Amino acid sequence: MGRFRKVCLWLHRELGFLAVGLTLVYAISGLALNHVHHWDANYSRTRVVERMAAPGTGETALIEPLVLAHLRGRDPELAVKSTWRSGENFLTVFLDGGSKIDVNLTTGEYQREAVAKRPWLFQMNFMGLNTGKRVWTGVADVYAGVVIVLAVTGIFLVRGRKGLIGRGGVLMLIGILLPVVYALVAAGN
Repeated sequence: MGRFRKVCLWLHRELGFLAVGLTLVYAISGLALNHVHHWDANYSRTRVVERMAAPGTGETALIEPLVLAHLRGRDPELAVKSTWRSGENFLTVFLDGGSKIDVNLTTGEYQREAVAKRPWLFQMNFMGLNTGKRVWTGVADVYAGVVIVLAVTGIFLVRGRKGLIGRGGVLMLIGILLPVVYALVAAGN
């Protein structure tokens, strides 16, 4: 058993150091994505409200050029992707990059929503969700294998009452039962 423990210790140490970066990526991405109902984990959004002379609620073909002329006067670099008349009183201007401008045609008030990728977090979520597929699937599969080896070798590292036959075994059992119980409860709903 002594040689087996030494191999477990060596594997656990070496693979543990190797896995640190990927573990942080998946853990941070997981936390961010677990709370996607509270915030957008990939993009930050800023909103600015401004005013123009009310263009009125006439035909879209007449109003759209007035709105775009005003907006381009404020921002000559404005890259318009498309427009959409969302009701009699509203025109939405979609911009390249995911931003948009909502214009109230009766009041002239418009709200510009700018969208920007969250630095680092966007890339971590891209990896955590395996959005890119291809090469990253291989990396993720190898990482999953490394985590499995870490879990199994870790079982044999601590002896005695803090190890598998003591507190460690109880904690391991809780760790196994937690997802099992949740799956059973979730399946019942």
